[in-house]
Amino acid sequence: MRRAELRRVQGCFHALAVGSGLTLGLTAPLTAVLAMELGAGAFAAGVSVASLPAVVLVLDILGTRLLPYLEPRRAIVNGMLLWALGSFGSAVAPTFELMAASRLVQGIGLALYAAAAPQLAVQLAGSNRVGRAMGRFQAAMTLGSAVGPLAGGAVSGVGIGTAGLRLAFAVCGVLALGCALFARLTLPKIPPRLGPRWSLPSLPGMGRPRAVLGLWMGSAGQGLRGAIGLTVIPLVAAEVLDLNGLRLGIFLTSMYLIEVVTTAVLGARSDLRGRRSGIVLGATVGVLGVGLVFAAMSSASVPVLFAAAVPLGIAGGCMFGVLPALLVDLAGTTEVGLSATRIARDLGSSACMVGAGTVIALAGTAAALGLCVVLYLTVGVCMLVVGETRVPPSLGV
Repeated sequence: MRRAELRRVQGCFHALAVGSGLTLGLTAPLTAVLAMELGAGAFAAGVSVASLPAVVLVLDILGTRLLPYLEPRRAIVNGMLLWALGSFGSAVAPTFELMAASRLVQGIGLALYAAAAPQLAVQLAGSNRVGRAMGRFQAAMTLGSAVGPLAGGAVSGVGIGTAGLRLAFAVCGVLALGCALFARLTLPKIPPRLGPRWSLPSLPGMGRPRAVLGLWMGSAGQGLRGAIGLTVIPLVAAEVLDLNGLRLGIFLTSMYLIEVVTTAVLGARSDLRGRRSGIVLGATVGVLGVGLVFAAMSSASVPVLFAAAVPLGIAGGCMFGVLPALLVDLAGTTEVGLSATRIARDLGSSACMVGAGTVIALAGTAAALGLCVVLYLTVGVCMLVVGETRVPPSLGV
């Protein structure tokens, strides 16, 4: 593929990532609300939200020799079609049970997309530019996801009762269909390196001590973003600072936009300067950000809370931009490294959010912030123990 053609394809791919992120984030905050409107209790509504990442996690674990080796364009197209089908199903579901079934369909679609898109990102960039490829891809996804909740809230406000919620899910389905068509028309067909097959889960090379520490860093570093942004800060905002949904949305969007820039810059930089400095930086500023949230809670200061968006956005960008490349380095192959990244991210997000919620229930928000500090420090120490995994090209290797 010529350079001009490659740049065009990469531009289309990143545009697709923004659109896909938008569809994934559009109805995320509305799922539990629609479930309760359809008769689900609070627990069942929570299960409906958790069911999607649970499906993705199960398929990622069982499909370590299948999902990474699917032809990327076909997997992306089929994944977005399934996401659209599930979204339309939720839009017209007369009962909670049918909505829950539609969520399972969406989970299968998300698993296909989440496995194929990172693989294609690396294939388009080259195996020596994993950090750059993953940084730009994750930045594009985050950009779309940051806009999604605001757009979904605006659409759902058009109708009364469930009508607005159903309209938001229908719009999400239309956007997903558009993404599927765009992917089919613009992305190249790239044969996989090995044939996909069902087998027992296998992540060769990830059982070594350094790799195990890398998996821990991948789980904790990426899971912290969800624990802080989706659990701790909303509770601080609501219970201590009395922030309404709009101002909380502005805070989270600001944090995500800072994360977008950091992810793209630090991912590319890690290919040239190594992975260690980016992850240690993320752990350090993450501690600073959590400290500012604690200071905001103690002083009931909204400006201090908004100041925390800067270090927390930088910390998230460091983790999402560099940790996937670190795991690819440790695994030795892109397919295994990105599979390990997805599994670590799924486990970390669930464990950190559940852990933060449990600590808040038992000991309060301050204790949950302390847990976040401990996890950030653990990530930094583990990175120092693992050491540099990529020798910069400037050293002649």
